[in-house]
Amino acid sequence: MGATPPSDPPVEQPAGPPEAPQAPPPPRLRVTKGAPWRIDAGRRAKWSAREFVSANAVEVRQIGDPVLHGPAKKPRLSRLEIESLVARMFASMVVAHGIGIAAPQIGVPLRVVIMDVDEAGIVAIEPKVEWTSPEQEETTEGCLSIRGMYGVLDRPLAARLVANDIAGKRFTLVGDEFGAQCMLHETDHLDGLLYVDRLKSREDLHTVEPEEEEPVSA
Repeated sequence: MGATPPSDPPVEQPAGPPEAPQAPPPPRLRVTKGAPWRIDAGRRAKWSAREFVSANAVEVRQIGDPVLHGPAKKPRLSRLEIESLVARMFASMVVAHGIGIAAPQIGVPLRVVIMDVDEAGIVAIEPKVEWTSPEQEETTEGCLSIRGMYGVLDRPLAARLVANDIAGKRFTLVGDEFGAQCMLHETDHLDGLLYVDRLKSREDLHTVEPEEEEPVSA
């Protein structure tokens, strides 16, 4: 048997038009009025650095601690003091792998929260929810202050709040789906509420199994 004759070289096909890049999903936290003070890229890098975290992060308070079960107060701090508080909150959130945190969770009973869904880095002082959508969905929710557990509860699909920035100027924030959930979770903390207070029954509270990934917490 003779050798197999070489096949003809493949014919190159003309390249089609390049695929258009997909548009990024819309942000789940949107500022609709004003301009909040944000944890920008520079602050995020500094406040996430190992040395800064080691010096500033504190243990997140756990359910049963009185600071988590009473209403927080209006902050009467200088701008420098608020920035220092926010830095400690952020460092503590980084250690705990959260996407939001409220000042009472680090033992400071003041109405200050960070909402970091999609790395929004929004700092809200005296936030007040002024609207929630009538449409709700069942979702899972975790909390940095309730380790190893998650709950199943109903949350509105959208929400809107107003708050002050670090200079005392008002801004308006709208959240959709997970963004709304984060907003409502953090503002609940300021009123002494945890997600477990909103469960319909004890059967809606579950333990995170070792092989499961713990729900994103705030």
